[in-house]
Amino acid sequence: MKRCPNCQTTYADDSLQFCLQDGTPLVGIPNQNPADYFNTESETVVSPKRVEPIRFEPPSSYQTNDANRQPTNEPVVIEKHEKKKSNTAAIVTLSVLGTILLLALGGLGAWLYFSNKKTQVAVGVNTAPQNRPSNANAANQNTNANVATPSPTATATPTAQPTLKPETAKAVTNDVKNVVDEWKDTTENLDLDAHIDQYADTVDFYKAGRVNVDRVRNDRARAFAAYDTININIDNVKVTPDASGERATVVLDKEWNFEGAEKFSSGKVQQQLTLNKIGGRWLITGEKDLKIYYTQK
Repeated sequence: MKRCPNCQTTYADDSLQFCLQDGTPLVGIPNQNPADYFNTESETVVSPKRVEPIRFEPPSSYQTNDANRQPTNEPVVIEKHEKKKSNTAAIVTLSVLGTILLLALGGLGAWLYFSNKKTQVAVGVNTAPQNRPSNANAANQNTNANVATPSPTATATPTAQPTLKPETAKAVTNDVKNVVDEWKDTTENLDLDAHIDQYADTVDFYKAGRVNVDRVRNDRARAFAAYDTININIDNVKVTPDASGERATVVLDKEWNFEGAEKFSSGKVQQQLTLNKIGGRWLITGEKDLKIYYTQK
């Protein structure tokens, strides 16, 4: 039998040299009958106070006196090593805090930078009232010397358009109206030659575009052959001469009534005639409808 002198734990195994609880060298129990001892106690008795096992190494001073390797009475020193706690959690926490601090400082720096920019732009603006003294204006000009002043944009000067004298405009209007009246009369009289004589050699003729006067002759010849009676009423005549006095535009309302043995046509349109002074005569160079009021056939 052996017993730990420190925690009083008793061991029945005589081959044990150290206490399994605290590493203290065991001592023998003299005059003790193992059978009697085990009648009252278990094989291994654990002390009421739980002691955490401690890693130990036998001291170099420990020596055996005989072949049975009995320990000497010299005390054994056992070094207790404390388990170091892990610093991983602390390192992670410090890293996160450091990152947050750097981001906060960066945002603050950016805000200060752009705030300073806005302040500089505001300083360059001239807020002086218009009635500021002349010396203050000179100082303000020096302050804004580095600000680029936009160069004035050259404005195109409108070219003076020639105007027609009132007496000339009146004479042109009367001449053109006379041509329009003759154009109407030759149509009602079915006089093809006299009617075509009012046109220039080339005419901008309705949707056909610019055509030879022969196209106008053919068109009027078919109309004069189809109808026996042609009546035309012209109203709201407006003559607009150009600045040269050699060209004029006529806008009028034309209402017609054509009757024939087998055909009938009537209607009203707003028509435009263009006239040019060619060889001393006013001739029709354009004819088209601007608006159709109604037509009946």
